[in-house]
Amino acid sequence: MKARIITLIIAAFVGIGSLGAQNRWALKTNLLHDATASVNLALEWGFAPHWSIEAGGSLNKWQLPGELSLRHAIVQPELRYWFCDRFSGWFVDAHLLGGYTPKFGGFWDFSQYYEKFPNLKTFYLQKAWMMGGGLGFGYDFILSRHLNLELEMGLGYMYVTGDEYSDGVLILQGSKFDYLGPTRLAVTISYLF
Repeated sequence: MKARIITLIIAAFVGIGSLGAQNRWALKTNLLHDATASVNLALEWGFAPHWSIEAGGSLNKWQLPGELSLRHAIVQPELRYWFCDRFSGWFVDAHLLGGYTPKFGGFWDFSQYYEKFPNLKTFYLQKAWMMGGGLGFGYDFILSRHLNLELEMGLGYMYVTGDEYSDGVLILQGSKFDYLGPTRLAVTISYLF
């Protein structure tokens, strides 16, 4: 019995090793998210010569100085088609996104609220959920055998629901709105293995 279990474990490791040899993986971080002190990481798997799939996310638990807040948790899977070989050159993608923010904002000008709230200074979206998707394109520059630099932009749709606050005062509870615009912007460093 022990011999069978050991044989199965060895076979599993050999199978995983051969899978890694046939396909390429990339561990990635978005430098734009890093600039906002957001912890982010993505893993991309090239499962066919021109196709890859990415699973990534971003987390920001820190309150910025002053009135600004970028706190969030976001998951953003993505399917890519590469025009050349995977992990090099031009690509197009379809991506989904979902996330939660306990407090986000402080930098928008929502002048439609000024008549109702003349002392409005800052606007926050609190306890907000978002989901959506989009299409994008990008280019992957090969820096070395294991290092790439990637530029990407995506446009799409997001449905957002949450509570709107201004200066600590609840403006609208259960606010729901649709967003159409950029859903992905990335300057990414990738480590290929």
